[in-house]
Amino acid sequence: MPIEKIQGIVIDVIKHNDRHNVITLFTRTRGRMAFLSPVSSGKVGRMRNARLLPLSVVEADINIRQNRELQMLGAITPVEIWRDIYFNPVKSSITLFLSEFLNRYLRDSSPDATAWEFIIASIRALDNAKGKLANFHIWFLYRFLDIAGIAPDMSEYEEGDSFDMRSGVPVVADRIHRDILTPEETSILMLLSRITLANMHRYRFNGAERNSLLNRILRYYAIHFPGLSGLKSLDILSEVFS
Repeated sequence: MPIEKIQGIVIDVIKHNDRHNVITLFTRTRGRMAFLSPVSSGKVGRMRNARLLPLSVVEADINIRQNRELQMLGAITPVEIWRDIYFNPVKSSITLFLSEFLNRYLRDSSPDATAWEFIIASIRALDNAKGKLANFHIWFLYRFLDIAGIAPDMSEYEEGDSFDMRSGVPVVADRIHRDILTPEETSILMLLSRITLANMHRYRFNGAERNSLLNRILRYYAIHFPGLSGLKSLDILSEVFS
């Protein structure tokens, strides 16, 4: 089989055995793919590992063999050089969260050009950001709702309405099940519809409010994509932004 070059975003790295890691990429042309990647303690091995950190963007040589459950990841080169997300503790916490979220969301993913471009642009924005970042992950999750195809339809919202997370629309009803947001929570959802990278710092939440909002958004995702519950990196974010 001929060697194929692919571009991919690293969304998961786990140890397979003493000789290999399993690297999961969201690729531009093939969607989600998992590969075996050799590990070593030498200079070349350390350099390779540094190029395969969460949310790294690489070009890689692959040789697809139908009889392999896991393909081998060949030579890799960086496509984007991130200068800050692995060294700034706040950005690195957000990076871990986003990679875990994307790894869950993209579990059965086919190629998606819109998702690819948004993710790349978002990582670049995070790497270059100079201001306050406490709401960056909230901005990302809210804007990603459009790409996921589950953006709330608030076209008929009126003040005092609740929001039914199962149907994705505002309702005038008592709390008939546990996945209905209160009118106060729904009003915050309306505010988030205007959040951008430029204005996200103006959204003032304390630690408890931000955690509650984040949990509500993730619950909404989990209703429509069941594999998105129980993200482990939430505890790290809670500590960083408490």
